[in-house]
Amino acid sequence: MNKYNFNHEIQGKLKGFKTYLQELGNGKGTIRQKSNYAGYFLSWLEAENLNPEDTRYNDLLNFIDHCNLEGKSKKHINSKLCSIRNYYSYLKTITPEIANPAANLYLKGTRQKLPSNIIGIERLEKLYQDYPVDDTRTKRNKVILGLLVYQGVTTEELKQLEVNHVKPGKGKIYIPGNRRRNSRTLELKSFQILELHEYLNETRVKILAEISNPKPARKPDRIDKPRLGNQLFISINGSENIKNSLLHMFRKIRKANPDILHPKQIRASVITYWLKNHNLRQVQYFAGHKYVSSTERYQLNNLDKLQSKLEKFHPLK
Repeated sequence: MNKYNFNHEIQGKLKGFKTYLQELGNGKGTIRQKSNYAGYFLSWLEAENLNPEDTRYNDLLNFIDHCNLEGKSKKHINSKLCSIRNYYSYLKTITPEIANPAANLYLKGTRQKLPSNIIGIERLEKLYQDYPVDDTRTKRNKVILGLLVYQGVTTEELKQLEVNHVKPGKGKIYIPGNRRRNSRTLELKSFQILELHEYLNETRVKILAEISNPKPARKPDRIDKPRLGNQLFISINGSENIKNSLLHMFRKIRKANPDILHPKQIRASVITYWLKNHNLRQVQYFAGHKYVSSTERYQLNNLDKLQSKLEKFHPLK
């Protein structure tokens, strides 16, 4: 069975599945992977003379054995099972009575990577307080850094933020959701409200006004002014994507603080800190996690640290 080279009949079955995934908001890469894994499963069914409609739990166990014999990891097999569940969810839109044999079927023993290099909140706050501000770029960056340190936003969410998401009068900011994270409304610190007010009314206005000025930096092929008019954070050169801005920002941060590596590390540190001061469900909301298990990963990080201390100082050691 050639891995992802499917016959005409299986390609036909996958066509509707791809449309279904697209309608759910999956990205191109995700659609490609899920359809490949579903096609892999359908090819196996074909070789075993089974139909998707007649496949049951025990058949899935045989499929798992087949994957094991091919040397697939538990993580890889679980990804295939996830795609199979998605495929049966699609089939249910056509045939509601069809059973999903992969429902609640997961291989145990896979370890999720836990957050590492956790930084204490005091160090993060000092990083924010000491961040040097001397021009429009650094004023913008300090506002961004504040949202990373105090609201634990992701870089993806920074790009999605719009001007109307900031509510200075209420002292809050709305973080829009997406297919990976839930939306939430978070409290702003008093100093953040002042800095955001200055950023919205002065710094950002100046950045927008200076976009057309000649600069040595490369400009985007087309500047979408209506889009920039709504977007909260914008590149100095007029790009809607602030990826390079964040890259340069963290290069400078790492020079002064070599152990502060990237925004994900800051977010992990903030969530770990939240878990010491709030209950699990509150932190799930603050972080925008769709599943509480995502939040529990950071709780496990705290437990691992405690366990290592117990082992180090246990009198029998």
